[in-house]
Amino acid sequence: MKSDELKKFIEHQPFRPFFVRTTSGDTYSFNTARDLGAPRSYTTIFWFGETDFVLIDAENITEITPK
Repeated sequence: MKSDELKKFIEHQPFRPFFVRTTSGDTYSFNTARDLGAPRSYTTIFWFGETDFVLIDAENITEITPK
């Protein structure tokens, strides 16, 4: 997925929950804006869980689905 496509989705106001699916088949749920972190370039994003985090390369995102 291109980082500019990802940026448009992430910066939507107000925040809308969504799922991200990666090329490995993993799915991450972003329920609040606090679940998400990203540099201004949006080439990568962070998913923050209760006790862990995952760095996701935007090129490895195959799908973004609104909740």
